[in-house]
Amino acid sequence: MSIPMQNQGKPITTHDMVVVHRMFRREFREAAGRVRGVRHGSRAQIRLVADRLALLLDTLHHHHAGEDRLLWPKLAERVPGHAELWKRMQGQHAELSARLARAGALLGPWATGAGSARGEELAAALEEVAGAVEEHFDEEEREALPLAPGVVSQAEWDEIGAAAVAAVPRSRQFTVLGMILKDTDPGEQILIMAHLPLPPRVLWRAVGERGFRRLEERLAAAVGHG
Repeated sequence: MSIPMQNQGKPITTHDMVVVHRMFRREFREAAGRVRGVRHGSRAQIRLVADRLALLLDTLHHHHAGEDRLLWPKLAERVPGHAELWKRMQGQHAELSARLARAGALLGPWATGAGSARGEELAAALEEVAGAVEEHFDEEEREALPLAPGVVSQAEWDEIGAAAVAAVPRSRQFTVLGMILKDTDPGEQILIMAHLPLPPRVLWRAVGERGFRRLEERLAAAVGHG
């Protein structure tokens, strides 16, 4: 069976997705340590860590929801010889959704002062999420994303990025952008910024980037690394 060629111009690059995955990998690897590190912190410091974790959990949920709605159905239709792969991708999303929900349920009580025992339970749940994230992204980047160029158009790929941006509350968009750009090279920064309209790009350079650096300094200090 021939594969329908949806992209008649230059094939899309999926590296922007890999860059976003890199952010999730790093943030979840650090998540449990942040919970444990702020155990004896002030209430304000605990809230700072909790806010970052809540944003992280919510952002990954919306990232996967966007793929489930805008990517996997297209690939399943256009690259039908990989039905088991698409089933695994969606199954891993469902498993991660349950793990995210468990971590989220533990996060609220910990943030409001439930004590170190609840903190250790939350840290363990975040470690489970981190392991599942690594496994899922490894397979997605190795097996699934290489199939997208040629069968997914640039407009369709851009729609996934736009949906991800729209899912983040406006007040938190610069925080998420900073998290994504944190470990990027100049070429990757251009790739990520291309998903944003001009006004947010200008604001990021003017005030957002500096504000994110200050937030990172406060977060590091809260967990004893400042």
